Amino acid sequence: MIYTKTNPSAGPCHRCRIIRSYVMFTLMLVILAVVAGDKFSHINFLTPSWFAAAIVGFGCVSFLVKLISWKFFNKII
Repeated sequence: MIYTKTNPSAGPCHRCRIIRSYVMFTLMLVILAVVAGDKFSHINFLTPSWFAAAIVGFGCVSFLVKLISWKFFNKII
């Protein structure tokens, strides 16, 4: 089965832009790490476990905000 777009857009799709942005960001981060060397030793606390804890913490806080918002502001009378 051949699938063709009837109205093709000029640019890439949204998912492709996200993937390209991620690849470019990681590439620039690797280049920065190689070039900078020991100049970034003051940010050694940024470990993968720190980022994991930050993501979990952000998720918990946003869940609590949504739960409180739903409980108090979504009353059906």
